[in-house]
Amino acid sequence: MPASTALRRVGLPLTAVVALAACAPAPSEPDPVRPGSTGTSTPAPWDEGAARAAVTALPAGYLAPFDDCSQLLTYYQANALELVTPYGLGGGGWHFGADDSVAMEDSAAGDAGAAAGGDGGAQAPAHSSTNVQEEGVDEADVVKTDGRVLVTTTGGQVRVVDLAAEEVVARIALPGRRDQASPRELLLDGTTLVVLGEEWASPQPVDGLRVAYPPSRTLVMTVDLSDPADPQVVGTVRVEGSYRAARMVDGTVRLVLVTDPPGVRQTQPDSGSLRAEDEAEERNRELIRSTTIEDWVPHRQQLDADGRVVGTEPLLECSQISRPRDPAGLSTMSVLTFDPASGQVTPTSGAGLVASGSTVYASPDRLVVGTSAWDAWQWAATSMPWPQDRPTRTDLHTFDISDPDVTAYVASGSVDGHLLNQWALDEQDGVLRVATTVDPPGRSQVSSSSLVVLAEEGEELVETGRLDGLGETEQIYAVRYLDADLAAVVTFRQTDPLYLVDTSDPAAPTLAGELKIPGYSAYLHPVGEGWLLGVGQDADQRTGQTKGLQASLFDVRDVNAPVRTEVLTWPESYSPVEWDHRAFTLWPATGQAFLPAMTWGTVSSEDGEVVQDGPSFAGVLALDVGPGTLAEAGRARTMGEERWGDAPSRTIVVGDDLWALDHEGLSRFDLQTLEGGWAVDLP
Repeated sequence: MPASTALRRVGLPLTAVVALAACAPAPSEPDPVRPGSTGTSTPAPWDEGAARAAVTALPAGYLAPFDDCSQLLTYYQANALELVTPYGLGGGGWHFGADDSVAMEDSAAGDAGAAAGGDGGAQAPAHSSTNVQEEGVDEADVVKTDGRVLVTTTGGQVRVVDLAAEEVVARIALPGRRDQASPRELLLDGTTLVVLGEEWASPQPVDGLRVAYPPSRTLVMTVDLSDPADPQVVGTVRVEGSYRAARMVDGTVRLVLVTDPPGVRQTQPDSGSLRAEDEAEERNRELIRSTTIEDWVPHRQQLDADGRVVGTEPLLECSQISRPRDPAGLSTMSVLTFDPASGQVTPTSGAGLVASGSTVYASPDRLVVGTSAWDAWQWAATSMPWPQDRPTRTDLHTFDISDPDVTAYVASGSVDGHLLNQWALDEQDGVLRVATTVDPPGRSQVSSSSLVVLAEEGEELVETGRLDGLGETEQIYAVRYLDADLAAVVTFRQTDPLYLVDTSDPAAPTLAGELKIPGYSAYLHPVGEGWLLGVGQDADQRTGQTKGLQASLFDVRDVNAPVRTEVLTWPESYSPVEWDHRAFTLWPATGQAFLPAMTWGTVSSEDGEVVQDGPSFAGVLALDVGPGTLAEAGRARTMGEERWGDAPSRTIVVGDDLWALDHEGLSRFDLQTLEGGWAVDLP
């Protein structure tokens, strides 16, 4: 029964641990290829001195920009040579990606959205919106609505549904190569729809050489939904790289993606002999030395409304790309800004970092990306284990997004350990709070978690205070920053300690209160002043074995003595809310919360023979929730007795109706009685 996703511990060669360097003067030749050019050029002679300088530690700071493309090329090449094997870079052609996933104030989760539709008539009914982490910061999701129409990427297609008519009125095709493009998530601002898609390819070896990293592209398509039945594609940009996350503040979109070297080629031994391995490794090193800057940096293609390529150029200038203090892979992480409403489909600004950023958080003023040497191990495909003497550390990079026209790097810092997800981070007025878990390398040591406070001082995030020792032997399972002065942290192994941390003094965060209960909460949501709802799993107090879905109501009005006042359990059940906060809906107007859920059950005959073993319920659990109140108010079944299915992925409130979205379509229920059923097929 899914409850959380564990990190995959795969490795890179130990030489990758070498610290990164200050950029030394590049070899004395012109840039091999100016980004944007279409030709090739003869690589310059290899400069061993410049290469050695490129893999030594930065003398100071967490980030350093490159002056020109020659410096950037030397950096990529030198660090690649530290990682290359007889089987090349990129794990022999196999590459494993990860969703950022690879994600909420009451008002942010449950407020009615503004009317926006294409008919220009009556005001749209009140409706819920995506459950987000920060009020005013929209998050991309698989479904968006304006109260009149609903747009979804379910089933690998963008479809526009007229809610009143209960029918699909339009389909929007992604431009791209046939059967190689798929929509992933959406953003909606008034009548402007932004479709975030992905495109892939499977290049085959040519003349014994293979592409080191299989290509991955992100499509950003802008659509005018003024007439929902006749959507008009404004344009699309295709970018080399994998989509990580997107946020939208006041109509400005910030996109984070990670690009593996798109043009690097490698080979492998033609036999299992030592001689063949030596020859292959030397050939791979020659191939790396012969690369040009075009082989390493991401590019973009602008497509017109009909999907035709208008032009191809570098995504970023070399001077817009920086390097981190410590190695974090050979990928380039890009933070891009778009203004969809302007009709311009290409980025208006951007910044890059040679790293594989895995965690993305945004407040209205700051976008924060967490990178780690762990990322390089996580997304590589070698059999080398994580070095046992190498503790994890996460570098944090902040970008100012208060100006809609600018993507400006602000500061960097680091914390020991790894982050659970975006909920581990919070920023306000230049102060960053970070919840982190450290897994020590030795079996005689135990894991523990901390809450660290950092502040922007120039271009550095400087630690101002910290609280250590949270949940020894345990891992963080949930975090919620309740306000500027209070954080809730859940750790788990056999029991669920809920910690309340007083952060009112950034120099001295303190443990205010603690509560231990069976099971754990994987998602926390405020439901009134001093009240907190937790959604997770019940568990055996002795073994930690999970037993089923659990919802808990916590009274945290006295931060020194938190109390669980109510608990509901559903044996052998789970909810997508446990791993995706966007699956949760709180509707304050009626005091209801909705949990998509699946229950597995066994049905036996009178003689004890199992006649059915599978899902016995798939649908939505409705809860009455508020200060001092938590009760099950009813259930809405989306899976009929005659068919199998899974829990809905999302719930949406529109007017007096509750809609549930799963991979096959939409169900519609009366908000109060929960009567209703299947409404729209999305085959």
